[in-house]
Amino acid sequence: MARERKVKKRSSVKRASVKRASAGKSSSLSTRFSVARKNFFLFLVLFIFSFTLYNFSTSELFLTFFGILSVILAFLALAFLIAFVVLFISNKKK
Repeated sequence: MARERKVKKRSSVKRASVKRASAGKSSSLSTRFSVARKNFFLFLVLFIFSFTLYNFSTSELFLTFFGILSVILAFLALAFLIAFVVLFISNKKK
């Protein structure tokens, strides 16, 4: 008297495609320029702050932490500086 199990097939659920309003629009060059400039100055200030704390730290743990943090922030500031310069040059051409 073995019972047979009924296997129910799962119905495939179709997701409705959602179109975003800003998907077709690209941000203007001036807003990209503004964002790159703001981020550059933000990471530059954070780098200077962490480098200052690195110089005035006495504990080995803080020296390591602020040293690594200042290197990371310096690379991010450099990346945004490059983006800022590229956008500045492309803005001059137009």
